[in-house]
Amino acid sequence: MTSSQHLQAVVLTGSRNVHNPLLAGTGLQSKVLLPVGGKPMVLSVLEAIAAARFSSKIWVSTQDEGVAALRATFPFDLLPNDTGAVRSLLKALYSLPPEGDWVLFVSGDHPLLTPQMLEYFVQQGLRRDAALAVAVVERGVVRAAYPQSQRTYFHSKDGAFSGGNLFLINRRKFQPNVAFMETIDRNRKKPWKNAWMLNPVSLLQILLRQLTMAEVAVKASGLLGCATDVISMPFAECCMDVDKPSDQVLAERILLERGGPAVDLTAARQPA
Repeated sequence: MTSSQHLQAVVLTGSRNVHNPLLAGTGLQSKVLLPVGGKPMVLSVLEAIAAARFSSKIWVSTQDEGVAALRATFPFDLLPNDTGAVRSLLKALYSLPPEGDWVLFVSGDHPLLTPQMLEYFVQQGLRRDAALAVAVVERGVVRAAYPQSQRTYFHSKDGAFSGGNLFLINRRKFQPNVAFMETIDRNRKKPWKNAWMLNPVSLLQILLRQLTMAEVAVKASGLLGCATDVISMPFAECCMDVDKPSDQVLAERILLERGGPAVDLTAARQPA
């Protein structure tokens, strides 16, 4: 990978939800603004993208004024989001200026993200040249590093995998079945439900764990409407977003063990 390679990067922040247990007593409306490691989670994500060794235009998909008010030492622009992750992704995808084929999507509640994770994922995604590349992490990688971490896994012939919160899309090739994508997103915590959408033979193969994760992706490509690939990440932290209080506690511990003071690049954005 060289610094001359260019893509657009979009950080997805989700919908405002003041009833999220993580936000109780904080006064915040978006989970991504929750401080983890001394700064809002979304700032950690933005910093990782800005520090990666590829050129990227950075966007944040949000309607939260608190997110919009953040400022960093690097530029980023705003895109409107929608209800649900898939609709927000598609809305952002079709709102971006036509600057190249590749768009990287990153979850904004991922304070453990590093430039190295992004570089590895993007490099693998560009090399494979699929319409949609999805990051996953094998359970053994997670358990070897953080045996106490509780994640949701999809079981296949070659292991059990958890979602890695990173997506790389080639806009020229991406022609998705939106209803299928939304169903997958709704069932992301219950991946066995998604298997029922396949034909009986494929379903039986998955239930008996006769297909590898790559072969499952090929089956899913037919339902999605475009070629999909999975990239198995060698970083346990790649699948460790912050969904619940125990995730926050573990993320704080990991950031503390990484050492060094938190670098806060935020400041209030001055009104125009």
